[in-house]
Amino acid sequence: MGAIWIRSKYNMDNILIVDDDPGVRETLEARLAREGYAVGTADGFDQAKDALEERDFDAILLDIVLPGVNGIGILEYIKNADIEAPVIMITGDPSVDTASNSVRHGAYDYVSKPIRKEHLLDVVRRAVEKKGLIDRKKELEKRNVEYQKELERKVEERTEELKSAYELLGEEYSRKVRFMRKTSHEFINPLSIISGHLTLLMKDDLPDEQRRRLESVSENVKRIEQLVQDALEMTSEGGNK
Repeated sequence: MGAIWIRSKYNMDNILIVDDDPGVRETLEARLAREGYAVGTADGFDQAKDALEERDFDAILLDIVLPGVNGIGILEYIKNADIEAPVIMITGDPSVDTASNSVRHGAYDYVSKPIRKEHLLDVVRRAVEKKGLIDRKKELEKRNVEYQKELERKVEERTEELKSAYELLGEEYSRKVRFMRKTSHEFINPLSIISGHLTLLMKDDLPDEQRRRLESVSENVKRIEQLVQDALEMTSEGGNK
C-alpha cells in the first residue's frame, strides 16, 4: 500500500511523515495541513520508498524506531538516493547520543516526543526554507549552464560570420591585386617606349626651351614608372601573404 496523502487547501510545500504509530501520524498531519502544507504519510520503509519515488518533498519527518528498517536505515537510504529534502528525526529518547547519531547520519534536526506544536512548526519551517535554498541553487546552476551553452553557441555563430566576412574580404582584395597588376603591366610598356623616345630626342641639338620641356616630361615619366613599379612590388607582396 502506498503513502496516504492529505492535501491542504493551499497546496504548498510537500511534507512526508514516516511513523508506524497511527496516532502520531494523524496528529502531525492535522497540525501541518492547517498550516498550509501538503502532507503525505507512510508507516515504514516500503511506503516511504514509494512516496519518495513518486514526488519531490520539501521536508521529511522520520521516526527513529520503526519495525523492519529503522529510521536510521531509511535516513541512509535517503542520502544514498541523493534525495535533498531535509530530514527531521522523531525520537522518544531526546538524549545527546540520539541527536548526534542522527546528525552524523545526515539528519537536518530532530524533535522529541511528545512533540510540541510550536517546536514542530519551527523546525519544519526552517527545513522547508533550507530545501528552498537548495532548489534555488540548483535552478541558478541550471540557468548558468544554459547561459554558458547559449553564449558558446553565439560565439560560434559570430566566429563563423567573421570567418565568412574575412573570406569575402580576401576574395575582394585578391581581385583588386589582380586588377592592379594587370593595369601596372599595361602601363610599363608604353612608359618605357615614351622614355626611350624622349632619350633619343634629347640627344639632338635642341633649343634650350624645348630641351627643358622634354627634360620635364622625362622626369614625370620616370616618376610614373617608379609609381607603377612600386605598385607592382606592393601587389606582389600582398599576393604572397
